[in-house]
Amino acid sequence: MKWSWEKVFVVAGIGWAAAILVACCLPVSFGVRCGCVVALLLPAIWLSLRWTWWLARVPAQIPVFLMLHSVSDAVVDESCANNSIRPQELDRLIVDLKAAGYVFQTATEAAEKPLRRSVVITFDDGYVDNYKYLFPILKQHQVKATCFITNRGSDDSAFLTPKQVQEMYASGLVEFGGHTVAHSVLDTLTLEEAEVAIRENVKWLTEVLGVAPVSFAYPCGGYNDAIVDLVKAAGYRYAFTMHKRMRPVAPAPYHIHRQIIPRDKTPLQNYLLATRGKYKV
Repeated sequence: MKWSWEKVFVVAGIGWAAAILVACCLPVSFGVRCGCVVALLLPAIWLSLRWTWWLARVPAQIPVFLMLHSVSDAVVDESCANNSIRPQELDRLIVDLKAAGYVFQTATEAAEKPLRRSVVITFDDGYVDNYKYLFPILKQHQVKATCFITNRGSDDSAFLTPKQVQEMYASGLVEFGGHTVAHSVLDTLTLEEAEVAIRENVKWLTEVLGVAPVSFAYPCGGYNDAIVDLVKAAGYRYAFTMHKRMRPVAPAPYHIHRQIIPRDKTPLQNYLLATRGKYKV
């Protein structure tokens, strides 16, 4: 049975404390005892400064929303390598979160009826590798995810096709939400342009899925009060930002924070990001 990181932290902490206590009671001179204690304390302090294992987890009643994009060994966006997480990194993160008692929900499920230790993995843009690599991982572990997608898959092979979207949605493992027609940064458009970008994306998703989407992610995190009003008018009940740190959904359903999970971090770093919001001081 795999140990969770939380169990490792507890056992290591108890073991270190016990070792320090034993060092304090050694039948040697005071100076030697002090040297032994210092020798044990220094690596403990170094580890605590390097990794935030000692921080409390996000409270169990608050859903954890994580933000990812592409799932691929290759970097799909050279301007932001962190937008491509390797499949093995994602697989390990899911394994570690499950071992620690986290339950995977879709964005809407967690926003409306969060479970204890609820975690939501979201993927922006709708890259085709979400079908090639993400979808098999979800099926293997039987966990849910949410993909915020554009219309670009209708004529661009780099993105999810309507058929792939339908297959993923039919599995019951993937919720699809809006992300504008072509990844428009909404607060850089006129309100008329922004309205069209949002509305036509809703129309396309409804035709593909057979149901209207209820969750939305602001491309590049670009939004303001007027954009929020347009998102509400389009029928969305929840909207997700790029702000970090978790907080309850209820007071701000159109400003839901997500924690970014970057590329090429260690399993421990990714776990701490997902559960603490940071992996180093």
